[in-house]
Amino acid sequence: MLTKVCIHLAHEGYSVSVIGRTHTKFEFLHVQSPDHSIFPLIVDYDTDDVFVEIGKALEERGPFDLLVSWTPNYSLLEKVLEMNHATERFRVFHVKGSKRYFEDEPIQVPSECDYREIFLGFMVEEAESRWLTHKEIANGIINRIMTDEEGVIGQIHPYEARPR
Repeated sequence: MLTKVCIHLAHEGYSVSVIGRTHTKFEFLHVQSPDHSIFPLIVDYDTDDVFVEIGKALEERGPFDLLVSWTPNYSLLEKVLEMNHATERFRVFHVKGSKRYFEDEPIQVPSECDYREIFLGFMVEEAESRWLTHKEIANGIINRIMTDEEGVIGQIHPYEARPR
């Protein structure tokens, strides 16, 4: 769901490292992005190999100044942020589901990190509710990155109105 975000960042001049399990998913990113802007990290999030691959990426391309993460595994994200060793401020946009808006756990971030939360809500149209589309999610995240703001994409209230 973050494909459009990755492509946007690549066109904005970012060197984009993307974690995924297979090369197949990266082919579309390469075709849609400028040359030498997308760097696949082929690894499973659920293994310690993810830290090895991220370490290699940091060694090769230096510390990141922007991270977009949609992981519910806060300890994994905390470790990645610790690995960054940035000497300058960097931004993190942590994408979360709507339930986390009401029930969330704290996350520890380095002092040089500007941490932003983006909560994904839902839409109500003609008394019917629906979840956000991939396009709405991507456009909302891109907007939050460009304006450097956290917040809700769609709506969260009333939570009882969410799709079932």
